[in-house]
Amino acid sequence: MLQLKEEVNTVDEVKKHILDTSLIVTAVIGSLAFLISLFRWYNYGFHISHVINFLIIACVILMAVIRSRLSINFKAYLLVFLIVLLTFADAINYGLFSSARIYLILIPFVCIVYLPFRRTLLVFVSTIVFYLLIGYLHHHGILAIPPEYDPNHYVLELYPWIINTVHISVGAFIILLVTRRYINSYTNLISDQEVVIKERTEDLESANEELKATNEELFGQREELEDAIENLHQTQKQLIQSEKMASLGILAAGVAHEINNPLNFINGGVVGLENYIGEHLKEHATDLEPLIEGIQVGVKRASEIVTSLNHYSRHDDAPMIPCDIHTIIDNCLVMMSSQLKYKVEIQKIYTDRPYKLICNEGKIHQAMLNILSNAEHAIADKGSIIIATNVEKSKLIITITDTGCGISQENLPRITDPFFTTKDPGKGTGLGLSITYNILQEYNGTLDFESQLGIGTKVVVTLPVTETKKPWTI
Repeated sequence: MLQLKEEVNTVDEVKKHILDTSLIVTAVIGSLAFLISLFRWYNYGFHISHVINFLIIACVILMAVIRSRLSINFKAYLLVFLIVLLTFADAINYGLFSSARIYLILIPFVCIVYLPFRRTLLVFVSTIVFYLLIGYLHHHGILAIPPEYDPNHYVLELYPWIINTVHISVGAFIILLVTRRYINSYTNLISDQEVVIKERTEDLESANEELKATNEELFGQREELEDAIENLHQTQKQLIQSEKMASLGILAAGVAHEINNPLNFINGGVVGLENYIGEHLKEHATDLEPLIEGIQVGVKRASEIVTSLNHYSRHDDAPMIPCDIHTIIDNCLVMMSSQLKYKVEIQKIYTDRPYKLICNEGKIHQAMLNILSNAEHAIADKGSIIIATNVEKSKLIITITDTGCGISQENLPRITDPFFTTKDPGKGTGLGLSITYNILQEYNGTLDFESQLGIGTKVVVTLPVTETKKPWTI
């Protein structure tokens, strides 16, 4: 027996297997049925139906042999045509004695493989109507069974039972085997599809995980990029502020230089006036002495301001030199004298223990000025600022305490952040303490705060120093 060994992967292949199985079963069992039908020829003589049956069986066998070369539609059409030809030829010749009429039930079974349901139903109904028409013609005597067939004698013989059994078996085997093939094919197809779906699902899940990982990576990169952009903005603002401070330092140096020259002229003129009065106007010396002292005090005051401006305008790239923190603080107070006058009482408690502080004087001057400016701004009407210094364990401790408005505990950890300020817009950049913190970090120093709202703020600055046995001078 011919066997089908191809694996089913698509619906078209399932249809192909159904038709091929039908052809194989029809060819094998149909050949057996044809051989049995020859018994009718032996009993009743030759009839044209024997030739028709032989041609049909030969055609089915040929189709089964070359089935792989034929298309699905061609095999289905030809198989339906052969079934109709066999059943109608047998019905025309033998009427109700036709044993091939059982094959009519195979027509919708084969048609549904390649035709839609409605067309399959139409073909089957048309076949049944034509079959009834043959019966109508037999009823009216237009068609007649062969005269040698005696109905009463025919039904009593064993041959009709055998031939009917064979035809029923052919139909049953075709339906059984094709249905089994159909179920197996679709089961395999569904199993294959389940495997494919499972693989695709796993691929999709894997791709989804990769997309999630990529998305998280992109999100992290986005956050890093946003932080980098924010840092660039802050750096840009700090650079602008640094350029402003540098320009201000250049301006201060220029102003100090321009003021210093007239001060030298005034100081020289005062000395000349003192000498002239001593030589020619001794009787007026007592009256003029207060005026001379007033001029000298004014010159000294202006000189102190020029000195403070020179300290403030020191370049950042200046060499590291020994610095006196007390002198730096005093210079800052001189620069702030107009803001502090009549508003803030300054108390200075300076240590007399010797130490050696090596740093850039201009940077430390800027850091102290920022802290003192914040203390002054925190005092609304009147208050005091206490400045104390001490040396402990190779550290210079500078404490600046004000009686200002204070800082909330919520804002206290943020006051050294760049651009953070509690001042009104336009009154502060939020960079003063940030710059101070960075300067102190550069010299391994620290900056700590203690504050209470409505009471005041205490700022503690520590800088590493070298303790000495004797005071040193600049």
